[in-house]
Amino acid sequence: MKQFLLSAALIAVSTTVATAHTLDGIVKDNRTGEPLIGSVIEVKELPSVKTTTGLDGSFTLHELPDKGRYTLVVRYISYKTREIPVDVSDKGIVNITLDEDLRELGEVVIKGHKEYHSDRSAIDMEKTAGNVLNVMSQQSIQLSPDVNVATVLQRVSGVTMERDASGEASYAILRGMDKRYNYTLVNGVKIPSPDDKNRYIPLNIFPSDLMDRLVVSKSLTADMEGDAAGGVVDMVMKDAPSHFQIQANAAVGASDYFWKDSRDYLTSNRSDYTHKAPYEVNGPEYKATTSDFASGPTQISRHSMPAPNFVGGLSIGNRFWKDRIGVMLAGSIQNTFRGTERTYNSVKMASGEQAMYIYSLQHRYYSIHDLTAGVHAKVDLQLKNNKFEWYNMYVRTNSKGVRYNNSVNTEYISSDSYTQDDETRSLSQTQSIFATHIKGTHHLTKDFTVDWAGIFSQAKSEDPDRVYLSLTNTIHSAEGVDGSLWSGNKNILKTMPKNMERRFQHNTDKDWAGYINLAYNSQLGNNINALWKAGAQYRRKERGNRYYSYNFTPTDISQKLDGNGFDQFAAIDWTCKTPYSQASQLNYDSKEHIGAAYIMTTLKSRWGELNAGLRAEHTNQIYTMLQKFRNMGQVGEQSYWDWLPSASLKWTPTKKMNVRLSYYRSINRPGFYEIVPYQIMGEEYQEKGNPNLKRARIDNIDLRWEWFPSATEQVLAGVFYKYLQDPIEQVFVAADGKLGSGADAYYMPDNLGNAKNYGFEIDVVKYIRHFGIKANYTYTHSRITTSKREYKEGSAEYKTGVTQSRPLVNQAPHTANLSLLYKDTNYGWNAQLAASYTGTKLALVSPFKDADQWDKAMFGLDFSMEKKFPCGVSVFLKANNLLDAKRERYLKTVNQSNLEYEGQSSDKTIVGTYKYGRTYLVGVRVKI
Repeated sequence: MKQFLLSAALIAVSTTVATAHTLDGIVKDNRTGEPLIGSVIEVKELPSVKTTTGLDGSFTLHELPDKGRYTLVVRYISYKTREIPVDVSDKGIVNITLDEDLRELGEVVIKGHKEYHSDRSAIDMEKTAGNVLNVMSQQSIQLSPDVNVATVLQRVSGVTMERDASGEASYAILRGMDKRYNYTLVNGVKIPSPDDKNRYIPLNIFPSDLMDRLVVSKSLTADMEGDAAGGVVDMVMKDAPSHFQIQANAAVGASDYFWKDSRDYLTSNRSDYTHKAPYEVNGPEYKATTSDFASGPTQISRHSMPAPNFVGGLSIGNRFWKDRIGVMLAGSIQNTFRGTERTYNSVKMASGEQAMYIYSLQHRYYSIHDLTAGVHAKVDLQLKNNKFEWYNMYVRTNSKGVRYNNSVNTEYISSDSYTQDDETRSLSQTQSIFATHIKGTHHLTKDFTVDWAGIFSQAKSEDPDRVYLSLTNTIHSAEGVDGSLWSGNKNILKTMPKNMERRFQHNTDKDWAGYINLAYNSQLGNNINALWKAGAQYRRKERGNRYYSYNFTPTDISQKLDGNGFDQFAAIDWTCKTPYSQASQLNYDSKEHIGAAYIMTTLKSRWGELNAGLRAEHTNQIYTMLQKFRNMGQVGEQSYWDWLPSASLKWTPTKKMNVRLSYYRSINRPGFYEIVPYQIMGEEYQEKGNPNLKRARIDNIDLRWEWFPSATEQVLAGVFYKYLQDPIEQVFVAADGKLGSGADAYYMPDNLGNAKNYGFEIDVVKYIRHFGIKANYTYTHSRITTSKREYKEGSAEYKTGVTQSRPLVNQAPHTANLSLLYKDTNYGWNAQLAASYTGTKLALVSPFKDADQWDKAMFGLDFSMEKKFPCGVSVFLKANNLLDAKRERYLKTVNQSNLEYEGQSSDKTIVGTYKYGRTYLVGVRVKI
């Protein structure tokens, strides 16, 4: 009986399965033929049977009877609902087209409000642009594992990120061109940098929450400023939506760096510090004493764990007065704690030797607290034939950190004991950027348009009372060379204070700029539309830099400290050795005046687009050095004209395909810090400015083929070539001015002849149902030849005429990104697994032959997911560096003595490793 019942059940199940039927189809826009992602498909006669379209607009209905006629009800927001009769016994794919509901879209169609936050709009921008673009939409940014612009940008093809000493991605390297060859815009307007030495912007201070889209221009037209060879990064902030909208998000998380290996989180008492240098408070004649300096930064304490990380954002937008006025307010805050462990092996060339060797072992531990906040506000007024925009932005980041460093000079380890220097660095650095601008667009006639803009922006950096404090420990050799964090478990024979330095630095960069553009539309024959443009620009920049340093020695140089731990640092009596401050050569004021004018034309037909133009830029740079105890000093000036032609051709053989060919000339101006004739002592050599430094000039050629199978899919493949005249690089110069020779040598920026940089890139986006793939790969090759130093074997003299070819600094030959996507609009799931690869790249140029330092290739893996609920609430997860990747720096040469140290390879010399740990973030997002 049991066997009979079981057999009957199996037959019933198999019969049901056999009779169950599936129906496949695709939903598209009736006018454009583009797939409609997230359309809802229901069976009218079977309410329980329904589904949604995937990322390619396709769908599958399961559990249908094997025959019969049914009615499909298809819905999509802003489109007319349609009912489609189908016979489930028919084979093949059901093609369904929907028409826009013009009544529902009346305001969008009539008033022209367009949303730019979707992937579809990003690809449309790339397709229709007159130059070579890569665009990341707000939708992609929001769903990515990234929380700031720097980490978002690394997903773009041809982009690698330069990291700071603590491992934070900060600066963009585009197509192998160093960060100096790129510039940054906010809403199309150039902004100044808070960096004390350079023009480029640290992109990690911009929260990704504020972005509407990220646009990377890889070729320039005449109406764009001409000082970019790698590319231009434009951060387009959120704009007023077409209807009232509130969006908020909040998340908490942590880094697992402090969860393992008993790593402590270190802090100093930054609530009690010296706000200004005594020189600035009391004047240059004031003689500072130890009592003028607060003791807080010398008070180091340890904690087992920092507080949790927090990230939050809020944006509110709406349109009023019959959509004539749009308002958007947005803000973001990121309160994060992170750590980094760095091992650093100092290397040098011995007299008469041909290879570098390790002479010092160092371990550094960073504990960092970053508080980053950003706000932006935009108001636009649209009247008949006129539009006005007022935009304001402010971002600020405060980074408080402690770095603990211990170093052992391996040349002086005896059989009984060795010395180890322990140093702490305490800082609280604040960087901020403020920008406000007013824009106007006026359609004076049907074909004649004038637009203008007035901008003020200011960048500031303040780094008060940065303290370096060091001790010397004599340690019993039987314990071995200890690279662990100083915790009192070593056999310390004697601890003595060594020295202390307190630095005060701040700088301000102010910009005033104005733009005006004239545009006239005309027809050439019946099939060609011609746009004629002309415009002008003026920018005045003022930069001031202040730097004060005070050195201290122990009051009692024979003082021996008792006990172990960081409390010893606060128990030392110091005497101010340099009461009138040091490093006054880094105090200077500078100005820069840039005037530009351009003309260009754009010819459009059904076959494509031709753009040609010429831009002229005049640069005038002036600096004044503020010498010690005086209000006036040396003055220097540079003034020059540049003529920058550009031309591009876009051929459109089909509606879904473009072929682009472009050429443009660009420049790279020296930074103020580079042309000021300062001279200071660096880590190992003197450093100097170069008042004779010239700007670099670059010729750029691009060829790209573009195919857009659908509104959300693309295949981009291109090649690029750049020829650099007088590229600016750091070189090693002797006192007699000869490269790579002499004993009294120093580093300085200089123009190094010519260089070439070329490569190719491919970018693919493809979707299949609920799954998608985004992949890009870039190959870059560059070459430059510079002079080097090399000892004659067995002699303290140098060889002459020694040169070596190498790639440009920070240029990785291979970069790649791969993102696997999952999207189910029916159940509200989104997920992304993002992998990134950066090949081996030159990190630091050495004055010696075969002694350049390289960063090993890195592979990173990140993950994010989101679950949306019908009420407008979603929860999300972001996880970074899942593989716990570390960065390794090395020399391509090896000395036999290096093999004595743990972790060294037989084919290279490892000079440093960086460990960052994983980070996790869990949060909730609300959209009303």
